[in-house]
Amino acid sequence: MPARIALLVLATLPLTVGAVELIGKTVPPYPEGLQDVGGSCLSDSADPEHVCDFSIGLLADAGRDPGADSNAEPVLRYVVAGRMAGREGPLALWKITDVQVYPKVGKGFFWQAGSCRVDKVDDAKVIAVVRQGAEQEYLTDVAWARRLDLKSGKFSVVDPARVDCINEGYGEP
Repeated sequence: MPARIALLVLATLPLTVGAVELIGKTVPPYPEGLQDVGGSCLSDSADPEHVCDFSIGLLADAGRDPGADSNAEPVLRYVVAGRMAGREGPLALWKITDVQVYPKVGKGFFWQAGSCRVDKVDDAKVIAVVRQGAEQEYLTDVAWARRLDLKSGKFSVVDPARVDCINEGYGEP
């Protein structure tokens, strides 16, 4: 329990300068040294034209160390919330509304968005960092969780003990 309290306290500490500087920017292009490595679309509308009004995305280091393993995962830096700001051809443009520093986690933990629950209720606005590979339908070893409020565009802390995420590989050989 003390570790969980410490995590919740740490979550309320100020962001690093680089993270704060992202808020209000329209991307892409991304600031030098960062690249988009994935995300999830969100909406508060059932209208298909608004399926991607909001997003939760991940930004990682843009360059890889030339001596690094070519199969190495990118170094994740930030979780960003975005509001659709238009299009440039087929490319979506996002105005960043909030930023969280990606947490330092142990081996086997990965981010998951759009398939998590809070108190066993589906919540597509939750992003979590969970340990993968368990032989169960839902992954319950959650190290970090946030929920995006679409009205404010801000993340709120969610107690990881209340979150689980679907194990997308469950039942596969």
